[in-house]
Amino acid sequence: MTTATELYEFNTANWALDNSFMEQLTDPGESYTAVCPFYLVDHPEGTAVVDTGLSHDMLDDPASYGQHGAEFMEAFLPAIEYGPEMHPRAQLEDVGYSPEDIDYLVLTHLHSDHAGHIDTFPDAEIIVREEELRYAHWPVPVQEVFYLEGDFDMLRSGAYDVTPVRGEYDVFGDGSLVTFPTPGHTPGHQSVQVELPETGTVILGADIAHKESGYEREHLASFNYDLSQSIESLRALKARARREGAEVFVTHDNEHIEMMADGLR
Repeated sequence: MTTATELYEFNTANWALDNSFMEQLTDPGESYTAVCPFYLVDHPEGTAVVDTGLSHDMLDDPASYGQHGAEFMEAFLPAIEYGPEMHPRAQLEDVGYSPEDIDYLVLTHLHSDHAGHIDTFPDAEIIVREEELRYAHWPVPVQEVFYLEGDFDMLRSGAYDVTPVRGEYDVFGDGSLVTFPTPGHTPGHQSVQVELPETGTVILGADIAHKESGYEREHLASFNYDLSQSIESLRALKARARREGAEVFVTHDNEHIEMMADGLR
């Protein structure tokens, strides 16, 4: 099996939230400052980005973001820290890449903290689950606030190379970067398995859980689309990790991003 060369994680914004929002019924009233990252996978035959973080264009001017604006996001601005050095373009340049170098963009789902800079990668093939593309435009009321048309409306234009997937999808065709469905957080949520030469198997669980403690104790977010399905997907991912001897990283855990500060190889 061919392996990827390196895996990097970069943070686009820090978002202070009530901890019980991240882990159901855990430490209500206590603040947790969550990272909003994206990942870069370097491979001998190309490069891939997984997720795109929180949009700085939206944060700069929520009312003008997308066809109908996102003015309601102004209420969240005091809790969010970001700067130009945290934009995906700037952080890719820090490690010697540009958005034009990216061959594939894998989206675990289309919530605003994961899909905020899709338009930074207009030349990439975009891999997203078919169910997520449908659901993003008509989410259930409890999740409406997490989907911003300005993030993903361009995917309907025909100007972007979009590959809607079902089931598992082998991005490079050699087992080194494989997406697999983990629905529950959203109907079209997917996680990503990466094979590295030194670290071995890594699973990017995305929002299968929001923090390591939530992952271990199965304390998931109450606003998930389907909590029963979320638990099923979480347990299936844990079983996969045991079979593969994989290390699991979830998106918003601050210790996880620190573990990847210098990249994994």
